[in-house]
Amino acid sequence: MTITKSIFKLFIFSLVFTSCSEKNEVIPELSGRYNNGIIISAEGNFGNKDGSISYVNENLNRLATNFIYTGVNDAQLGGLVQSISFSDTEAYIILNDVNTIVVADRYTFEKKTEIKTGLKNPRYMAIANGKGYVTNWGSGSDTSDDYLAVIDLKTNTMEAVTIPLDNGVERILAKNSKLYVSHKGAFSSNNIISVVDLSANNTVKKITVKDNPDEMFFDASGNLIVLSEGKPLSYGGAPDYPVLTSTTSSILFINLVNNTINKEITFKENERASQLSYVDGKVYYYMGAEKKVFVINESDTTLATEGISTGSIYGMAVKDNNLFTVSYNFTALSKLTVTDLSTKTVKYTAPVGLGASKIYFN
Repeated sequence: MTITKSIFKLFIFSLVFTSCSEKNEVIPELSGRYNNGIIISAEGNFGNKDGSISYVNENLNRLATNFIYTGVNDAQLGGLVQSISFSDTEAYIILNDVNTIVVADRYTFEKKTEIKTGLKNPRYMAIANGKGYVTNWGSGSDTSDDYLAVIDLKTNTMEAVTIPLDNGVERILAKNSKLYVSHKGAFSSNNIISVVDLSANNTVKKITVKDNPDEMFFDASGNLIVLSEGKPLSYGGAPDYPVLTSTTSSILFINLVNNTINKEITFKENERASQLSYVDGKVYYYMGAEKKVFVINESDTTLATEGISTGSIYGMAVKDNNLFTVSYNFTALSKLTVTDLSTKTVKYTAPVGLGASKIYFN
């Protein structure tokens, strides 16, 4: 596949930055392996089919190696990179706009195969019992055609049976033969978490939450932490189109034994969070109006009053007391920033892909 002029320019730009690093350093990625580091997926511009993947080593002593899939396979991915799911050996790269999952080696990103059947607006994937379960919107404007596609991971082929679910399937997690699916609402809105019991003929139970549930994490106490962003009602202008008014946003904790809400921390009217992370008993959330990331303990019952300034971000993650964020940018390379959570100072920055949105630790 021919690399477009815009992507070629970004590719050269990233090579120039990477070449400025220390000459004598042993470079893991030159050996063809992208483990022991950070993987950043970038959506690219919608319609341009120019999504990409970047790599940063765990020591944070080199700038990002961008377009790693393109470099290994001499071809673009060919779509918008919605998300990546990892098995022990494979990376499942979900291309939302072309209804495709590219299967690559987890550590070299050499392409193995691709899955092009049984998908319609795929979003995220979870792995359970040797199978991959992929959330699909169907037609984003149709509220009755959402489903989970099921992949046999031994053969990387799609199974014929799907699991129908309510509108707006989004994130998905797996635990103890159950799948937990947040329903953000596709082009509309929804307010449920679906619980699919794989050991009971895929029966589905629903948990009602606040509008537009998105990110989810399991905490150490056996709860499911859910961020309900609230349904946007009005927006500001370019470049990042902030939400000005919305329905209620909240962070809630669901007891997985009985699927009841143990605790809910509610934001003030028209205040909302749009990113969530959880590590070692702490909950991190991003508020776009303030362009800050805040942190609370999982035992807290109120929100934080002071945050870390990050600018406008499109994704975040936390590891080893470091906050990883990627800037909201669809006109140039996004920027990965690593902030020390103890000192609240920036310790690393690097250019990554256009429209970078997801951060993984490989």
